[in-house]
Amino acid sequence: MIIKPTEINDGINNPWMGWGLWAGPIYFDGTSRTLQENTIAFGDDAPLFDWVLLDWMWADLEPEEGYFTWDELDAVIDYWASRGKQINLRVWTTEDPGWNGAPGASEVCPNWLFEAGLHWHDYTGEGNAAKREPDYAHPSFREIYVPRLQNFLNALAARYDKPGQPFNFLGNMSYGQWGEWHTLWSHYLWPSERVKHDILANLVTLYADTFKHTDLAISCCFDSFNYADGPKDNQDHDTWRRLVAQDDPQDFLYRQGLDVALERGYILGRHGFIDGILHTDRVIMEAEWRRRAFYAEGNWSYLDLKNHGTHGTVDENIDHMLEYHSNYGHFYVDAAAYRRIVAEDAERFARGLRPGGLGYRLVLAQAGYPDAIAPGQLLVIRQRWANRNAGRCYKRHPLKLYLIDSAGNTVHTDTDMAFDQTGWVRGETHEVTSVFRTPKDLPEGTYDVRLAMVGWDGAPALRLGVAGTDDQKRYSLGTLQVSEDADRSTHWATGW
Repeated sequence: MIIKPTEINDGINNPWMGWGLWAGPIYFDGTSRTLQENTIAFGDDAPLFDWVLLDWMWADLEPEEGYFTWDELDAVIDYWASRGKQINLRVWTTEDPGWNGAPGASEVCPNWLFEAGLHWHDYTGEGNAAKREPDYAHPSFREIYVPRLQNFLNALAARYDKPGQPFNFLGNMSYGQWGEWHTLWSHYLWPSERVKHDILANLVTLYADTFKHTDLAISCCFDSFNYADGPKDNQDHDTWRRLVAQDDPQDFLYRQGLDVALERGYILGRHGFIDGILHTDRVIMEAEWRRRAFYAEGNWSYLDLKNHGTHGTVDENIDHMLEYHSNYGHFYVDAAAYRRIVAEDAERFARGLRPGGLGYRLVLAQAGYPDAIAPGQLLVIRQRWANRNAGRCYKRHPLKLYLIDSAGNTVHTDTDMAFDQTGWVRGETHEVTSVFRTPKDLPEGTYDVRLAMVGWDGAPALRLGVAGTDDQKRYSLGTLQVSEDADRSTHWATGW
């Protein structure tokens, strides 16, 4: 039997990809957000969005050393997870320079750390407010900050880092400003490239050693060259752009500790996307996108994009994200921004979930299997697959067989544990042969054959870009006759 499923053009929501909402106690403009504003204020379950970026502050979660307050964070996580959203948790652990003229969070790194002897560096933030950041190269950072950060991460992991948790990834926020792994506003003066690498690589390793079940993400963003023994770029923007235009990608990865992040399997994020991309970004993306997921964070918020028009149009931003093979797209969409998207731009965001869009879109172009088998025989199903979208399904989802009887009962299942779609990219086709076992006591009769790509728990997890799904994300191929006298001498291979 040869089957050619009908391909569809509808938008598809799937885990490990798609558009992100935003929630947290303080927005980029410095205003606070209540629990209600982070949940019910969105007005619906945000069907065009697959994940939620949660920005939280270490100082809020551990206001006193060893005393943790999780209730509000738990409530936001539970609210969105119950609506099918994955969570990207970013706990800020250094400082906030402000954003777009706002003063930023008043406390990020808990004050008790400084009282314990952590040295800091003073600077003026974007909102013209006095700021202090940990003095990364000072011995107190290694002796006071890092052990306490480890204690906090241990508590975070004990609470959330478990099989089946709703997180798609957790951000490493242990250096720099805005979670972008740079010190653009403070112009922190590192003594040397080697010192910077060693300290940042240690932070990268600290997170990777702590979280066993949650993917980690790190910003692959520009940084400064301001070393005591190297060139200075803080005089003006044009000087900085000339310097970074000549930057060597491998040197960039080294001085940021990103060489270690790549070794430890981090997801790479690029913030300030459409008008911040540099030569190093393109080189690294081309080298890495087939091996790891990318997420693209647009400049400012969705409302800034719409109101000021200084960071390109929504469509231009989406096109650029797709060019960079992004699995995830994000524009800082709080409840107010979401309601405006629904009213004005739902179609544009839907485009990001259709063929050619964000992440992956797996299409079964053709399948073939015998018309009939005897009980206990192997069921061999040959398939031809394609991925229509810009990114990858970077998490492996085995292929599961279901045999359904005429009453709608699942009589038998088996899973092809060798099935691996993580290398499928747009423009290629992939032929796969799956071999499924059947029991010797399988009752004779006619069965509906269904397939599903399943998650860690064995339940169907992915939607495909073809028709024929049931309400459990299982896709019907056709029927199979099970009979003791089945003849397999002439079957599906003819004409494949």
